Amino acid sequence: MPIFLQQPRYNPGGPDGQGWNRLSLNAHGGLWDECGLMPTSHPTLFEAMTGRQRWGNGFGPCTRRGACGECPVQQRRLAYEGGVDWPEGVPLLLARVRPWPVPEGTLFGGLTAGGSNLELSAWNGGPPLVETDWMKVLNTRGQRISWWWSDQESEAFWIVRDHPAADEALVRSEVGPAATRHELYGREGGPRLAVLTCQGACAHETYHLRHLAADLADRTAAADRPPQPPPSLPERLPGAPSSPSPAREGAACCTGPAAATTTPPPSTSAMTCRLTK
Repeated sequence: MPIFLQQPRYNPGGPDGQGWNRLSLNAHGGLWDECGLMPTSHPTLFEAMTGRQRWGNGFGPCTRRGACGECPVQQRRLAYEGGVDWPEGVPLLLARVRPWPVPEGTLFGGLTAGGSNLELSAWNGGPPLVETDWMKVLNTRGQRISWWWSDQESEAFWIVRDHPAADEALVRSEVGPAATRHELYGREGGPRLAVLTCQGACAHETYHLRHLAADLADRTAAADRPPQPPPSLPERLPGAPSSPSPAREGAACCTGPAAATTTPPPSTSAMTCRLTK
């Protein structure tokens, strides 16, 4: 993963070999080495989370001249320190980008030009729950980000949290000549929660199956508690394609022990999966 993003070296010959003998505003833009762990936008956040950082995409400036091993920015990243204080009981957050105000009397915003913070709200609406920044999102353990979009209010994207009990879940798989069988358990020594049978080539990752097992364990535990009123569901989620809500349309949403059949993406169209108790 590239962390120290070094600025281009001085080349008196110029990119065309003819020298820098023409009008240029590069000196007024500011050139510096960048830190691949200091995102300032959704594209740079995605690059930092996937190891695709490149100089010139808008990362924050490096202050250690490439001495990454001694840098507190890298130390906090490796230790997942300084992450988002995730609200209790909210697995999905809507992140809206709030640009920093331009100081009065400046032409391009000065040092604050292009900077922004993030306001995080619950997935089903309501006022912001957390105000944070891009580095804190990067340093949050067990989270993923969605695509980016822009609506009438602001630029925005979704942040989803991994299930905290997924690491304790257990998946036992048996690969046969015609099918793959996955047994899902909420924990080692716990009861079997479900069996997922994949006809043909199986494209499931153990990581995703553990999250499915953790979700099923939550549903099993909830069945032993008094029924709670269903959550208030919005008509549609911001940034998501318009589609009927399963809860509103009365579609089956894994509400009982009956089997459920899923259709895989086109790339794995030869695979048919069946989830049973």
